[in-house]
Amino acid sequence: MSMDTKNTEQNSEIKRKRYKRFALFVAAFLILGCTETKYANNIISAQAHSGRTDAQGGHRDNKNKSGLGSYHYHHGYAAHLHPGGVCPYSNNSSSEVTTRQNDATETKAAPVLKADDYKLIFDTAFYFTNNPDLQTTLGNDEQKLLEHFVNNGMAEGRKACSTFDVKIYKDNNSDLAELYGDDLKKYYEHYMNCGYKEDRIHN
Repeated sequence: MSMDTKNTEQNSEIKRKRYKRFALFVAAFLILGCTETKYANNIISAQAHSGRTDAQGGHRDNKNKSGLGSYHYHHGYAAHLHPGGVCPYSNNSSSEVTTRQNDATETKAAPVLKADDYKLIFDTAFYFTNNPDLQTTLGNDEQKLLEHFVNNGMAEGRKACSTFDVKIYKDNNSDLAELYGDDLKKYYEHYMNCGYKEDRIHN
């Protein structure tokens, strides 16, 4: 075998390896850009979106691809908000359980809710007193009342304290109405994360 033939074969092998590495890189990029995760019998589709992380660990989501508004956090978890300025994943003890899904991916369970995280929009005594339908079913149990408010009451637009009314907040902030429509829970979350500091009309 001549030296020229040997060099040609070596160059061809190098080019093949480079092409293979490039193809793997492109495939990995495409997979990360749009992943699909099976959860029970349903399929949840999660799409990546751009946005650099700022000093607080969150980032802008101006097109609201996450459905959480124009700003949210990740830092190792699914996109989420920080009610009252506190990360709901900060207490990752026994209340946070890791479950393995059908496709071998792991998802962390929702953390235990804390009343202090919702102090801007929730008061146990007020919620109990002003929602008589819950008095017989939940009693004056702070944790159960809070869980009801977060899981149901917010979506229903229930007033949970004397200082915040979600209907007034929605009616007086048309820029949010364009973003959130009739998803009342988003208005509560926006007030806790941004609206309170911006001194928006809320009551």
